[in-house]
Amino acid sequence: MADKSKSWFFQRAGTWIVAEIGINHNGSEETAIQLVNAALLAGADAVKFQVRDLAEVYTRKVLDDSLTAEQGTQYLLHELRKAEIEKEGLQRLVQYAQSKFPSVLATPFDCASVAFLEELGVPVYKVGSPDFTNLPLIDRIHQTRKPILLSTGMSSEQEIRAVIHHLEAEGADFALLHCQSTYPAGIGDIQLTFMDRLREWSGVPVGYSGHERGFAPTLAAVARGAKIIERHITLDSRADGPDHSSSLEPDEFRAMVQAIREIEACLGSGPRRSGQGEQINRVALGKSLVTTRKIRQGETLQTQDLSAKSPARGVSPLQLHEFLGKKVLRDLEAEEYILPKDVGQEGKIEIPRGNYRINKNWGIVGRLNDFQEYLSWKPKLIEIHLTWRDLVNFEPQKLGLALAGYDQDLVVHAPEYYQDALIDFTDPDAKVRDYSVEMLRLTCQLARSLAGKFRGIRGPRGPRVVVHPGGHFTRSQSSDRKTQYSVLAANLREVDTEGVELLVENMPPFPWYFGGQWFNTIFLDPLEIRDFCRGTGFSICYDTSHAQLECNRQGISIRDFSREVLPFVRHLHVADGADVTQEGLQLGHGNLDLNHLVELIQRVESGFIAEIWKGHLHQGEGFHQALSLIQDMMNGKVSTSHSCGCSSNP
Repeated sequence: MADKSKSWFFQRAGTWIVAEIGINHNGSEETAIQLVNAALLAGADAVKFQVRDLAEVYTRKVLDDSLTAEQGTQYLLHELRKAEIEKEGLQRLVQYAQSKFPSVLATPFDCASVAFLEELGVPVYKVGSPDFTNLPLIDRIHQTRKPILLSTGMSSEQEIRAVIHHLEAEGADFALLHCQSTYPAGIGDIQLTFMDRLREWSGVPVGYSGHERGFAPTLAAVARGAKIIERHITLDSRADGPDHSSSLEPDEFRAMVQAIREIEACLGSGPRRSGQGEQINRVALGKSLVTTRKIRQGETLQTQDLSAKSPARGVSPLQLHEFLGKKVLRDLEAEEYILPKDVGQEGKIEIPRGNYRINKNWGIVGRLNDFQEYLSWKPKLIEIHLTWRDLVNFEPQKLGLALAGYDQDLVVHAPEYYQDALIDFTDPDAKVRDYSVEMLRLTCQLARSLAGKFRGIRGPRGPRVVVHPGGHFTRSQSSDRKTQYSVLAANLREVDTEGVELLVENMPPFPWYFGGQWFNTIFLDPLEIRDFCRGTGFSICYDTSHAQLECNRQGISIRDFSREVLPFVRHLHVADGADVTQEGLQLGHGNLDLNHLVELIQRVESGFIAEIWKGHLHQGEGFHQALSLIQDMMNGKVSTSHSCGCSSNP
């Protein structure tokens, strides 16, 4: 059913989290202020107070002698009197809360309290469960023409539908909260599925007002689509009073808010989307069609000629029947990945590469054992990505390097791993520090040994060496970044960089390692990168994809990022990025401003590579697409505006 809510209060993209102070201040203004501050630190979107005039709420007979009422009323009236704050104090509290929060709500329990709250400019009213059927109070609130939030606890289905009908007839702007009005609520009584019926009956946003111990049902409510969450907050859940035992202490409230935000992030919408980490695992764990034997041009493929093997770098086995009975158009080696073009299903077998009209030091990225395959493209720069095994087992004679000579410039990228662990120049563990420094030492040594083979080296100090700084964790955590930067600089200086130029690469906020998402802490923020370079003299490799992800996380412009770091850039990695995790995308498939990308390429004289994820597959098709687009953009053949801001999967 379409959402019929009118107010922006109830039309937010995320869950609106209200911290209910209620009477948990126990009549103390000071405690109430502490609760407001605690709610702010916990990440609540709004705070809420309760306001009542006891003479308007209770009969005179009960007020004069509570012993004439039921035991529950006797207890509650006693607690309400203890927690009463005079109107002047309430006014100060609301004004203080309004200075901290964009929205301060209140629950009036009588019409006189509505008039008082109108004087304070409360923007949203809450009707508590006890008054859900109180049409005189609801109508009085509706006269203010402000949004109304109503808890449905204590009411029958018939009563709920009657009130919904009344609100609709009056044209009220309202939202509903599912609620079980016991304090604390029993887990078996909460019935979160009833939110579905509230949505069906009303068509307005539905939320959850929880009174359970802990907050597991609250998280379940968010996963079931609750748009508003209301939970009581207290300084001490063991304090005397009716609501403390079903309230969350500040640390619990903060943990709940963080968990809700994580749930929001993981819910997603629309069709299934394969994240980048999953696609990395698909390559490593999945399978593609390969030949089982040498097959000559013109032979017809039979079932026994093809099998499925890892890694998944080619065609899915799901497409097996598209190849059977077809003649191959070229010779194929045993265990070679077969492609649709090999049987004439799409285009030519070979895609023309090279001779790009890019008047810059453009390059190709490859591995130590395959970069020579790209020399026919006639790149001006080669970037070699090393693994730790390359460094430990390096034998140049096996690669023909002892005899070869190259006209290209050279960049060497240090490995990210050593054995089964990440390299990290900020880790306090001496073992991690030692193998990280050793891998970088061997990288610089190898780069120096290769320097004489590359005649196009432009840097005055020799080949450039790119290194990742580290500072990554499997779980989100705060870190002493000042110390991390200091340790990073000290460890990098331990390495002999004679004859090479060391560049530190800016990092993405949530990198993918070992098939899963990690959390980075340093070399993210452009101001921190700028200050590090100024203070140490190091330069950087500027990765546009990583920068875009951090810009998306911070809500800043890539131009602002570039402005701070450009004076220190000595090499460019060019790729697009989307959201905060999708790195290495094809140009135009993310959020990167392609006009700005062209400006960067023109300004960074030292050169760039197109570092498209999986760009090497299908004879470098992804690299070719990126370089062709860059060529056309730099020569004014295509507009850059059409490609910007369209997020997609890699």
